[in-house]
Formats: sequence, structure tokens, C-alpha cells
Amino acid sequence: MARTTKPLSGARETRDYGSWPSPISAADLAAAHIAYSLPRADGADMLWCERRPHEKARVAIVRRRADGAVRDVIAPPFSARSRVHEYGGGQFAAAGGRVCFVNEEDQDLYMVRAGAPERLTDMAGMRFADMAFDPAAPRVYVVCESHDAPARPQNLIAAVGLEGEGRGRIDGLLAGRDFYASPRPDPDGGKLAWLAWDLPAMPWQAAELWVGDVAPDGGIVRAQRIAGGEGCAGGVFQPEWAADGALYFVADHEGWGNLHVWRDGEIRLVAAVAAEFSRPLWSFGITSYAVLVPGRLLAACWRDGAVEIGLAEEREARWTPLPGAFTRIDDVAAGEAWIALNGGGDDGPPRVHVVPRDATEFRPSTGESPVKLSPCDVSRPRVLSFAAGSGSAHALYLPPASGRFAGPQGALPPMIVSAHGGPTGMARRGFVLERQYWTARGFAYLDVDYRGSTGYGRAFREALDGLWGEADSADAIAAVEHAIASGLCDPARIVIRGSSAGGLSVLNALIGSDLFAAGASYYGVTDLTRLASDTHKFESGYLVSLLGGLPDQVPEIYAARSPVNHADRITAPVIFFQGLDDKVVPPAQSRAMVRSLDGRGIAVASYEFAGEGHGFRKPATVIAALEAEHAFYARILGIEPADRLPAVEIANYGGAR
Repeated sequence: MARTTKPLSGARETRDYGSWPSPISAADLAAAHIAYSLPRADGADMLWCERRPHEKARVAIVRRRADGAVRDVIAPPFSARSRVHEYGGGQFAAAGGRVCFVNEEDQDLYMVRAGAPERLTDMAGMRFADMAFDPAAPRVYVVCESHDAPARPQNLIAAVGLEGEGRGRIDGLLAGRDFYASPRPDPDGGKLAWLAWDLPAMPWQAAELWVGDVAPDGGIVRAQRIAGGEGCAGGVFQPEWAADGALYFVADHEGWGNLHVWRDGEIRLVAAVAAEFSRPLWSFGITSYAVLVPGRLLAACWRDGAVEIGLAEEREARWTPLPGAFTRIDDVAAGEAWIALNGGGDDGPPRVHVVPRDATEFRPSTGESPVKLSPCDVSRPRVLSFAAGSGSAHALYLPPASGRFAGPQGALPPMIVSAHGGPTGMARRGFVLERQYWTARGFAYLDVDYRGSTGYGRAFREALDGLWGEADSADAIAAVEHAIASGLCDPARIVIRGSSAGGLSVLNALIGSDLFAAGASYYGVTDLTRLASDTHKFESGYLVSLLGGLPDQVPEIYAARSPVNHADRITAPVIFFQGLDDKVVPPAQSRAMVRSLDGRGIAVASYEFAGEGHGFRKPATVIAALEAEHAFYARILGIEPADRLPAVEIANYGGAR
């Protein structure tokens, strides 16, 4: 039974950690799981996307007029979502009141100005993303991915006609490279900039910036590579033209992704900053800066894993941080009158914040939230740094938080450890309701930035090269040891969770340490050799840098780092969650691990969800998975939850129900 002590007047009630009643339910989390993306300017208007759980995860495009009026651009059943590279992004472009978007159901392009959207293309087997209107012709530039052939998809940049006889016609412009991104015409339409790279590289490793002239017939001629490629460290990110014809972009400078400009045929550094302006291009259209006027950029960077917003001034070669309280900024956009920041602080969910263009201080508003929390109910993270390899790694630690409950005197809370996906990614900054779900119930939460994470410069990101499946899990273990030594958690009640690449980290941490009482893997990698042959084109070469070669080149490394080969070394119970439509980490990965653990008599539970891919979108799935995970931990840790949770079936486990 949970221990409970009635409080004196005004005091918090004493109750066992992990058993606190919480104002946040799994249904609240699913309902609040609105994902914002792709803020874009169209004159004085600002637009962005909202993925809405209450509309069956439909992605709406929203337009905010200069007067503050907000309306949806597309109505159901239309949903703006691209599947290029499987991760998508770049699902719409806007100019002159027109919006071109990718419709989720058929992956075709549609145009809308007023009224119902009109179909532009009808191409089964073709996917589109990352559009940009041509200012000099009635067409839109677009990244295409053809799935017609039985071989790997073919990628190209094309132009799609918008008017007359050419309406809907797809004219291929650039082909022959494995991947393309960011086709961006200059202000008068005479030049086109784009990114291109080839396998086995990922974009942040080798994306090249190219510029070509637009010929009278619309083709691209006299193409020249501007930056990136052979001899350059890291890939180019986010090319953007200024009104005077200068081209800005992010490229490496002394180990940091810094702002550069190509002006009058020469490349110059805008400002040298020991901070990271680049972002891993997992999805199209991500932005870290916006051009206010030629020579003056509003930008957001990561410095030591913390976000910083400021002004970059080309003429003075100066970076000036601006005051504010944002702890997460995913995108930046600027229009004629407004600036849009996609992000937030530590006190409320992230959203798109629209602020005046001349703002000099940036403080996020919490906005409307379906979950009402008092300040005492919100757990705020602090950064822990600890020894890892020859240097250090980092983690966000969130203590239990409640305005009504406190743990017993002298007791320590159970702790949930999280390994982020990617692995080229980072622990989520800002307010994350999923983490608050746990901390409001009396759990501590440790979100690990292991070696290979972004936000700390190129050297830290590349510290995972050749060591994936080893260094990441070792860092998770080291983070836990640091937390234990610091008296932040109950050493006997620690669990670890992760998704995708983080699932591999979870399983290898369970193999390499007995610190964990249980683990949870969401669509996690279990067999690296199989992943190399089964995964999609975009990531098909990713393992070369992460593991030092292909399976036939370093088979011993693939075998040693694959959890499915070492299931006999796992003794802690594990629960698996898997989408049946996952093309990134197919269901066979989790199924093989479940069979192996079950066959060895290890406690294991498994949940599969039809209609879900790599990342759960449906509210019913989010609720079912979270409540099953909660029930699993409660049963393993011997916690009596305040929630009414569904029973979870754990094979080979005889513990209390």
C-alpha cells in the first residue's frame, strides 16, 4: 500500500514517490500533442502547420493575417504532410496569397488561394516536398521522390507548372545525385540555389550548396558548387537569398555551424560564434535564421546545449544575443511586419509565437493548454555534466514536482532515463508534457545527451562515429551513475526508455549494466545487420559513419552492437511498442527481440499498432502506449499508482499484478 500522511494546513501531503495523483492524464497528453512546424511569411501574413490530435492527427495549414486574425487555409479531409525521405517536412509554400501543399492521402500537390484546394498533380508513385514559388514564372520548384521503379527511390528537383497548358506538368531540372533539398530561387528568379549530397552521407555530413542560372526555357545551366563537398567539414544548411541578391547559408567554421554569405562571388563569414546554427536535416524546411534586411539576420543557435537568440550583422561581423526566456526554438521566420518563432520556454507547451518585427526581447507566452498546471506542478530541468569517454556528456534532470504532494522524508524518487532518437539529435528542450506526466506523479526524469548529440559542436557530434551502440549506452549508464552519486534518485528503482535509435541505446544499456530495473523500447533498433538491408534510402548509408563501415566490411561490429545477439545478457523486464507501418525500423526488428527474450525466459511485453509508422500520431495509440508503459513500470517497481491503468501482460514474469 502507498504510504500517505495527511498534511497540516497549507502543507503538502506526504505520499510515496511514483504514486502521486496528477492533473495530467494520458488522454490530456494525447489531446495536447499539437505539433507545430514550418512557419513561413507571405508578405504581411505568417503561416505555419499544426498537427492536431483532435482531428485524427490531420496537419492543418494556418494563416495569421497582419491584423491578428487567424484561419485555416485547408479544411478536412485535406492534411498537409509529405513522405519524402519518410520523415517529410517542407509540406507547403506560400506566396502572393497562394498556398501550394502536399496532401497526405495521395502525396500530390494542390493549390489553394480561396475556397477549396485544386489538384495540380496526379502522379501515383511520386512524392513531393520543399516547394518554393518561382518569382519569374508560373511554376513552383519542388523536391521529388519517385517510387515507380522496384529499385530504390529516385530523387530530383523539378518545376511544376501552375497555369495554362503546363499546369500540373512536372519538368525535371536536376537529377543524378542521391538527394536534394532546399531549391530556392533568388528574388528576381534568375538563379536557383539548392543542396545535394550522396550516399553514404547524411546531409549534416556532406550536403553541398549549388547555384545555377535559370535559362530562358526554364532549365538550370552553368551550375557551380559554392560550398560543402570534398575537403569541407560538415554539410551546408539552409540557403536563403536576401533582397540584394546575397545568398546566406550555414556551414562549418572551426567546428561550429556558423552563418556565411556568398556575395559578389565570394564567401565570407557573417560572424564567428562558438555556437551551433546548423540543424540536422531530418525533415525538410527546418530553419535557424531569417533575413530581416540584407546584412542583418535574426537567428537562433545552440550554445553548450542551450538555445540563444540574437542578431547577426554582416558588416560588423558581430553576433549580439538578445534577452528572452525561450529554451527551445525549432524554426525562425520573418515577414514584412512580424517574426515567427516556433518554440517555447520551460513553463508551457511549444507553439508558434508571432512577435513584432522590431522586437528586441523574446519571451514565450504559454497560450491555451488543455492541462492547467500551477507553477508548483511544473518540473524545470537543470543540466548535469558528467565524464564520458575522454571528455564529458550531458543530461537534463527534472525532479518530481507537485504543489499538493511530497515524498516521504529521507526517501529518493524512482527515475526514468531517456535516450533520444537519431542518434544525431538531442534531448528535447523546453516544456515537454510527456516528461511532466512522469514528474507530476513523483518520478525523476533524466534526458541524456550522449556523445553524438547535436547542440554542442561538430566534435561532440562526431564523437559517436564508429561507436554507436557502445558510446551512447555507456553515456546513459554514466549519467545514471552520476545521478545516483549525487543523491538524485533511488538506485533500486531506475528504468530506461527510448525510441528508434534510442531504443538501441536502451537495450544495450540493459545488456551492459544491472542498474536498470526495466526498459521500454519504442520502435527501437535491435538488429543492425538487418537494419542495413531493410531501412529506407535516406538512412541506408547512415551506419557507415556510425559503425565504421557496411556489414560486409565490419561484420564483427554489427554483431557486437546488435542487442538481438545478446538477449541472454538482459535480465531486466522489457516492454516494446511498434507501429506496423514503420518503414524506418520495420516491425521485424522488435519482433525478433521479443522472441529472443521470451525464448530465454526473460520478462517481456509487446504492443503493436496498426496504421502507425515511425512515431505514433493517433491519440488512441498515444494513450494506449503511455498507459501500458506506466502500468508496466508500476508493476515492476512495486508502485501503487493513483491512476486506473489497464492490466499489462508480461510474459515470464511472476511479480505482483
